[in-house]
Amino acid sequence: MENEYLTPDEVAVALKLTRYTVYEMIKRGELPAAKIGRALRILRTDLDSFMHKNKSREEHTSYPLTNAVHLQKQPLEILFAGSHDLTIDLLTRKLAERGITLLPAFCGSLDGLIELYKGRVEMAGTHLLDRASGEYNLPYIRCLLPNEGVLVINLVSRWQGFMVPKSNPKMITSWSELLSGRHRIANRQRGSGTRVLLDFNMQQLGVLPGEIPGYDLELTTHYATGSAVLQGTADAALGIESVARGLGLDFFPIHEERYDLVIPVQLSEQERFKDLLSILQDPVFKQAVVAQGGYNISMTGKQISRIN
Repeated sequence: MENEYLTPDEVAVALKLTRYTVYEMIKRGELPAAKIGRALRILRTDLDSFMHKNKSREEHTSYPLTNAVHLQKQPLEILFAGSHDLTIDLLTRKLAERGITLLPAFCGSLDGLIELYKGRVEMAGTHLLDRASGEYNLPYIRCLLPNEGVLVINLVSRWQGFMVPKSNPKMITSWSELLSGRHRIANRQRGSGTRVLLDFNMQQLGVLPGEIPGYDLELTTHYATGSAVLQGTADAALGIESVARGLGLDFFPIHEERYDLVIPVQLSEQERFKDLLSILQDPVFKQAVVAQGGYNISMTGKQISRIN
């Protein structure tokens, strides 16, 4: 039917992509979509036109995306999924200066690793705290990517903390205060590293989700949770300093974490990834990261581990 409308999930199934990739294509204007109420819908004819236009690419590269590790889709593209961070935005711009397009899907740390395991992306970004060991990322990578052969490269260490209105009127300066039940929070989605950190501290304090106003409000980026604080729909949100600073919020640091990039070993020798690694080690790039606020670059660009 020419006037049939499809949901982004239905389009993802048709193209054998993730829903996050479909949303990114809509955001970039590659795939037309209409907003009907609060939902996005894609005309069947627009999808057919998109597929016809990209037929040559489809035949040789992306659809179906059977394994991103073994099929090099676009020599000058890198497909990324994982946690949101402003340094990824900065890296995207620096890669663009070298003619390389980073295509990000900000879906959370856990989903980023799962998308890499499924071969739908070529690089993941993660900052997942393992509750048992207190180690960042490596326990999850070993569990989710067994025998895959990946490099774990540090992007940044960064401060997580409480994003609060100017002057912190409710004096939220500790986990016990944030989780006291007296304050409404804006929460991140399940599978995000920020959500894992919040849930870990709730468990430590014996706090149940139903005791925290706003716990069920799940948002997908630090900007979204910070905006909820800025607009007054939340009293506080767990997030990163660079976003709080950009939104004009106050920030109380509470926990330093490690954000790593995960790259298949066999892709790391390709020129596009060599360019990426050289950018990470560039002093100019590192200075730009520091200028965002709340980052430690002492390990940036260094290999944390090689997991076979």
